[in-house]
Amino acid sequence: MIYDITALKRKAVAKYPFFGSVAANVEYQETEDVEAMENDGEHIFYNPRYLSGLSDGSQVFLLARELCHIAFKHIARGEGKDPIIWDRAADAVVNQMLKRDGLDIPAGDIDYPEAIDYDAEQFYEILLREKMEIDVISGQMEGQENPEGGEEEGVPMSGEEEPDQDNEEEEVLQDQMREGEGDCDNEESEDEYALMEEKKSKAGNAVNREDRAVEEIGSSAPLIDWRLILQDTINYDLDWSYRNAVLEDGVVVPVLEEMPVPETEIVLDTSWSVDEDLLRSFLRECKNILSFSKLKAGCFDTVFYGFQDIRTEEDIDHMVFQGGGGTDFNAAAEAFTLRVDNRIIFTDGQAPVPDQFLNAIWVVYGDEEIEPNGGAVIYIKPEQLNGGAGSEL
Repeated sequence: MIYDITALKRKAVAKYPFFGSVAANVEYQETEDVEAMENDGEHIFYNPRYLSGLSDGSQVFLLARELCHIAFKHIARGEGKDPIIWDRAADAVVNQMLKRDGLDIPAGDIDYPEAIDYDAEQFYEILLREKMEIDVISGQMEGQENPEGGEEEGVPMSGEEEPDQDNEEEEVLQDQMREGEGDCDNEESEDEYALMEEKKSKAGNAVNREDRAVEEIGSSAPLIDWRLILQDTINYDLDWSYRNAVLEDGVVVPVLEEMPVPETEIVLDTSWSVDEDLLRSFLRECKNILSFSKLKAGCFDTVFYGFQDIRTEEDIDHMVFQGGGGTDFNAAAEAFTLRVDNRIIFTDGQAPVPDQFLNAIWVVYGDEEIEPNGGAVIYIKPEQLNGGAGSEL
């Protein structure tokens, strides 16, 4: 099919009037140096041979997508990120927006329906995490191979941890106990075994990866004024919005707005000392935070079990919880990503705080008092959960 770049511009602008100024301020260049259509923020480069093989609808789709990338400043927003993953994430999000508006994604192009619920940065994090998981699995599979001339027997391979000496000692003692060698003749070994078991049971050492069910979470009035806590960290960004959409010739047209989009990561203490009622109180406050911020939440005891994306209150109601072991705040501190605006830890405070500096908000339920290195502490006293006074900072 013959293409006409001028006609394509008119069709794109007719559907999205906002693109009028964007489309008029970029230059269009034919080139076979690109596979289909790309932009550098000031130019749109297109392959004439590729465009000629597309339907009229697919041609309009590609041009509208490039105009979106320029309008949303995706090149600037992608600085410092993996360029391949960022381009894929930005395409995935814009493709779903255009698809929602009635344009058809060209055959073979990126089509991730779930991307409609995210902005480019959020979907980039999802794709990046998936790539890292694939890389780890690939590395593990490569590590299982033992090519000729490989590592010496008994020497850990690259990236492999040294055997845990405590675990080896425990296995030996267990064998001795089973064989009766440590029952009567080796009281010292039996004492060592008992001490080892006691050590494992102490808070901060035990791990419990079992799922924890929290039913009927419900909701409650906020115990903390999160508007005041989070207002200084709001970043403004460009994105689609249908909030103030206009009707053009019977077509609902979205507009581009500066929307406040702070991002918050929350880690929830699910150690043995946090019962279901206390965890339910944590989650109710998380629902109140959701009104002011994009949100990710995850659980920890002595290890961190990973973040889950929270878009709605229903996502909190259906969260998967793990834990029930000891408490290690280092696991919580190391869970946060570098670029997040707000870091929040919900806990009962029953463990030593990390020595490292951490700019986070500690929300402590109960009577424990902590002195972390950095950040701020908000105390929620037991009487406040029963309708008492506000929180104490």
